[in-house]
Amino acid sequence: MKRLLSVILVILTTGMLFSATLLFPLKRAPEITGYFGEFRGNSKNINYPEHFHMGMDYSTGSIVGLDLRSPDDSYVHQIYINHPIYGIGIALTLPEVTNILTNEEGINVIFAHVNEVGDTSTLTGRKLNDLYHQLISEFGDQYVEVTFDPRELLFRKSDVVAKSGNSGNVPPHLHLEVRDSTMQTIINPGFFFDTGSPTPAIEILDIRAGGKTYSFSEGKPTIEMTPNTPLDLHAKVQLRHPISPKTIELYVENSLIYQIDFVSFELDEVDKVREIYSSPSTESDYWFNLNSRISLSVLPINIWDDIDWTNPRDARVVVRDHWGNEASKDFRIEMRR
Repeated sequence: MKRLLSVILVILTTGMLFSATLLFPLKRAPEITGYFGEFRGNSKNINYPEHFHMGMDYSTGSIVGLDLRSPDDSYVHQIYINHPIYGIGIALTLPEVTNILTNEEGINVIFAHVNEVGDTSTLTGRKLNDLYHQLISEFGDQYVEVTFDPRELLFRKSDVVAKSGNSGNVPPHLHLEVRDSTMQTIINPGFFFDTGSPTPAIEILDIRAGGKTYSFSEGKPTIEMTPNTPLDLHAKVQLRHPISPKTIELYVENSLIYQIDFVSFELDEVDKVREIYSSPSTESDYWFNLNSRISLSVLPINIWDDIDWTNPRDARVVVRDHWGNEASKDFRIEMRR
């Protein structure tokens, strides 16, 4: 019953999420270049190993200095200067926006890789910008993180809070992140912000078991494996840039037994990326583990151990993107003991 309620909650939540759209911070058409939960490799900083991508990347058209607007009435929670991953970043608390996972009021939105924080168009923006330049002058290239009182720096919806950039040694783009009120739960920003209207192509390329790769181009393959054999799927969503899917589902005899769903994950799960992505995943090419045994937020369904594998079983993998498109491939699993 608990598992059934979990599945129902995921389905209901997903239905609600797509209707919750905040003001998009950029004054340009949304174009996603990196998806939530994607594989990210080792950072140059030793404190940031391989991890899940914690937000959505949006194109700025290779431009530095675009206005970034407050998505709703907000106040500044934190600013980051010389962060090893974010570069320069700003975290806004949106106290009147509902967290669709808990139905409680209040979420946090982070803009990262910005050029600077604050702006001269409002009194609050000028105050924040002056403080930013004071910190740069005092601390140089040291990492600085400042947390503010909720009453100190208030913005209205659409006020300019920062300028887009390329800080953190990345090409110009906006990294947009959503967290709960505690900053511990990281939520897919696509459920709050416009994700554009692309025409993606879902590619299901290969499946691999025990070091042997099976191609779907030759029909319905039969996969030979044991209960402990890793089973990996090679798949991606092709936009102008490849991104990872939102959902991957494995069905056995029409029963859903395994699901990867990038709705949210906890901060202490960020470095568990190798439980979902297997080698040789990169930041633009993805192999997904289809039989992880660990408990993770992105694995709402995992009942491999409940299946009777006495006889070979028909299986199907279904891959979905963020825009409601899906693709599927059939295969057969022959379990050897």
